Amino acid sequence: MKAIHLKKRLVLLIITFLIILFACQKENTGTKVTDNEQADSLVTKQQYNNTSFGVYKGVVVGSTGTIVFTINNGDNVLKGYLTIDSTKDTLSTTQTIVPGQPINNVTFTGRISSMTLSANADGSNATLTNISITGHSNVAVLIIHENSTKQILCYEGTYSGNRSGTLNCVRVGVNNGDTVYVLAQFNDTLTLQRYGQVINNNTSINFGPVFGIQGGFSGNNFNGTWTWADFNTGTIIDSGTFACTRTY
Repeated sequence: MKAIHLKKRLVLLIITFLIILFACQKENTGTKVTDNEQADSLVTKQQYNNTSFGVYKGVVVGSTGTIVFTINNGDNVLKGYLTIDSTKDTLSTTQTIVPGQPINNVTFTGRISSMTLSANADGSNATLTNISITGHSNVAVLIIHENSTKQILCYEGTYSGNRSGTLNCVRVGVNNGDTVYVLAQFNDTLTLQRYGQVINNNTSINFGPVFGIQGGFSGNNFNGTWTWADFNTGTIIDSGTFACTRTY
């Protein structure tokens, strides 16, 4: 009888351990975009460099968020993962993407969103069109194919002063001379995208003759100043600050 009692206690202990382990794994999975992808890791596999396969990452404005696509990154998964204003959506497609070929107008659809992905055969010039997100208008997206040697870091933020708006960016790599792309939205209607080099963690980018930013990266932050110039004379007539935080 004593042996049976001990056996029952052992079984109960094993069951309790498995329940705790499962709960911890479930909790940890919630911090990931997918089961095999974490925000703090570089996830594109080397064999998919310079192909249309792998991982695409980017930022969204109107309001603000991030977008990630996994395209057959060694797991036959074709999914998009959208986060906008803390709301998450998973997008999928029934279309086929062929290795070594460009991605031509592949439509992904989720619970609250749909969009069409295109990219060159080497993963360059990735674009999202026909974007529809319930509850959000004038949406624009900046998305880039990740290389296995250059992690893509996504930042979200705003600029403020007498003028204000959304200012999000994508940093491609963390080395001196790497590229940062900035997506800025003005008055919730006009969106402009520009890029510049990161030199000693600092960059300066002009969005045409009117709007410009000068900022620096430190840890998970990208902060700096902006200026607004007269279109005809180039004279600075307004200025302020911007602040972005890495969210993916």
